[in-house]
Amino acid sequence: MDIYNSPVFTSLVEISRLANTLQSVMDMGMDDITSRQWLPLMILGRCKDAPNLNQLAEKCGITRQSAKQLVDKLAEKDLVRLERSAGDRRNMCIVITEKGRSWGKDNLDRNVQFVTELFGGIPQKDIEVFTDVQQKLLQRLEQIKQQLKTEE
Repeated sequence: MDIYNSPVFTSLVEISRLANTLQSVMDMGMDDITSRQWLPLMILGRCKDAPNLNQLAEKCGITRQSAKQLVDKLAEKDLVRLERSAGDRRNMCIVITEKGRSWGKDNLDRNVQFVTELFGGIPQKDIEVFTDVQQKLLQRLEQIKQQLKTEE
């Protein structure tokens, strides 16, 4: 069982703990949306073209069903709306509303303060290495996901 004490298993445990703790702390700091709702809202605010549900789910790293639930909650709060795609009338795109854009502007200071506090005291070089490793792990996960899909 020493394998479970190896750096790779320890890293996997710590990544999971990091994700859970981040979600918990973010939820404590926001009273109008959840940390789970925050991610698609931020992604939508950065998209040049409005994504459909499948595309948003992919960008968030979640299932289509989970993305649908989040979009429904955000739509109830008038932060996003569904629109028919001009190119394909059967396809629905998720569009951030003016209220959704205002939410981002209204909470910018709080978001910047949180990120500054979170990464405070960590050298820039470490943050860059961390970001690089995250990207490599996401690429590997995407490859593993594709392999699992072909095995089905």
